Parts: sequence; structure tokens; C-alpha cells
Amino acid sequence: MQRRFVLGILAIFAALAAISMVSFYQNRELYLEVDDLLAGGAELPAEVVRAAELQPDSGASAGASLGPRIQLRGLVDKRSTDRGADGLEMGFDLYGQKGAVPVYYRGVVPDTFDMAETVTVSGQITDSGVFLADELLVQCPSKYEAVPPGKQPLPTADD
Repeated sequence: MQRRFVLGILAIFAALAAISMVSFYQNRELYLEVDDLLAGGAELPAEVVRAAELQPDSGASAGASLGPRIQLRGLVDKRSTDRGADGLEMGFDLYGQKGAVPVYYRGVVPDTFDMAETVTVSGQITDSGVFLADELLVQCPSKYEAVPPGKQPLPTADD
């Protein structure tokens, strides 16, 4: 009786561990800067590296998704921003020192996007080299910088 109880508990723990491991590996995302994606590397799947090397125009169609989910961080090229008619889709380029990656995003655009310097998008790169994003995180560090000791904060539009 006691032996069956211990084996049952072990089987439950083994099943929970297996479920945890599978869900962890299915939901993980690579976090890359634009330069890291364009440079390639051993940690990136080969199909993602090939797609990142395509360098299409920002007006290119999205294509089929390749490889794992990626969080991609870079600077927004304001000249390349193209908003759709319904306001829920947008195309823009994220750039770094080594080049740019065209991004297509469909969803609600944060109000602070136009003031953003750095953006992080989550999604997948496609076979046409366009990054198909389903999440858009905007970072505006100038608004949240700490004031050095002895200095007065800059006035804001709310003041």
C-alpha cells in the first residue's frame, strides 16, 4: 500500500515536471537587438538568419513565419513609418548600426509611439525578411530620466 502511494506521488511529480518543461520551451522567446539579428550567430536558427539577410523594402509583403518567436529591439526610423487606413496596422523600420529590419505590426499602437526612440516588438521573422510583430512595446527614456542631485526637473506639458 505504502509503495503504491509513493509510486503514485512520483508519477504525479514526473508528469508535472514534463508539462512544465514542455510549456517553458514552447513559450520562450529570443531577445535580440537589430544588430544581433543582422549579424546572425550560432544561437539563431539558420532559416531566421537567411530571412534576416534578405533586406526587403519596408513595403514588402509579410510572407510565412519562420523559426521561433523573437523579441526585437531597435531604433525607429520615423521616415519609414506607414500607418494603415484603419489605424490598426503599421509598417516601419527598426535600425541599428549594421542596418535595418522592416516591421509589420497589426494591433493597437501606443499613444507614445510617435515620441519613442527605442521600440521592442515581439513576433516572428518571415520568409520575405519582414518582421511580423504582434506586440509593440514603446520605450521613451527621456520622460523617465532621473534628475541629478542639485538640478531642477525640466518643465513638462502638464505644468
